[in-house]
Amino acid sequence: MARNDDRAFGPSISDVAREAGVATSTVSRALTKPGRIAEPTRLKVEAAARKLGYTVNQTARSLRVGQTRTVMIVLPETLYIGASQTVLEGLESVAKTLTERGYHLLIANVSREAWTDEHIITTAFGGTICGVILMATLPPKVAELTLADAGLPVVSLHFDQSAAGIPSVVSNDFTAIAEAVLALIDMGHSKFVYVGGRADNYHEHQRVSGVRETLAAQGVPAEGLEVLRGDFNFGGGVRAAEDYLKTAPERRATAVVCANDDTAIGFIKRVTDAGLSVPEDVSVIGFDGAPVGAFLVPSLSTIQQSTTELGQQAADLLIRIVEGETVPLNTRIEVSCQLVLRQSVRDIQA
Repeated sequence: MARNDDRAFGPSISDVAREAGVATSTVSRALTKPGRIAEPTRLKVEAAARKLGYTVNQTARSLRVGQTRTVMIVLPETLYIGASQTVLEGLESVAKTLTERGYHLLIANVSREAWTDEHIITTAFGGTICGVILMATLPPKVAELTLADAGLPVVSLHFDQSAAGIPSVVSNDFTAIAEAVLALIDMGHSKFVYVGGRADNYHEHQRVSGVRETLAAQGVPAEGLEVLRGDFNFGGGVRAAEDYLKTAPERRATAVVCANDDTAIGFIKRVTDAGLSVPEDVSVIGFDGAPVGAFLVPSLSTIQQSTTELGQQAADLLIRIVEGETVPLNTRIEVSCQLVLRQSVRDIQA
């Protein structure tokens, strides 16, 4: 016999009512309109629902009757504020695109602690949103519940999660950094350092792979590349520069490719403080296209991400799904970056 609630499996609303010792109508009001029921009764119902693992999914009902046009965006675990503003610029673009299309944006978090993830999951099940954009983060999970259980459209921005069934919008990190390496090779460079980011990060995997595979394809021997660990921040660039300076001058790489602009800025500051000249002694290139890069001395060469287009594409993709278009779950939209060569690199053959 089919259950008369929104769940296809698991405990029913009748189970919760029985556990709490109230009518099913009371459970429905307590979980969907908590302001219309006495506090002691609401707390009793919520405790019973938690005990049984029952969550009313009002989202599907709200979508059917067109009651919500609010999109929730989930931000990364830590919102790093440096020169590389890809997350904040992408957020602005998403918000602008949604507004133009008649949707509203709900920012779910500014940090990712246990209680924050619980709030995100609860909101997803609460019927107030029609879809979710994951901004450079994996889906939150609380106990056995994930965003997938809420039955909402989900799109990933910056991280490619298409293999996990989440349509994704990403930059062409691998190809873009390969282009930068090829440009440096054309300038006569044959000894490289790559200063990376966090090892478990999607961008780090794409970028270090692009550097390694491009150098190998161009016949540069393995000893022509040294990989130094950074952390996508200024400090990581400084620490990598300190390791670089420990190498004898005649054995140092002449070209340094950094995982992002913040890393490149930290690297340049430390080596110039030590008396080296950029680009006369070492060429340095970053990734992201931080606006401040054009105003540094020397101006910073970089790989410019199209953060505006990335945000627009992610918002548009989610709206298409929300409005009923069938989009394959393994959809991957790739947005091209642009190589910008400035004063921080030079042709050593000239």
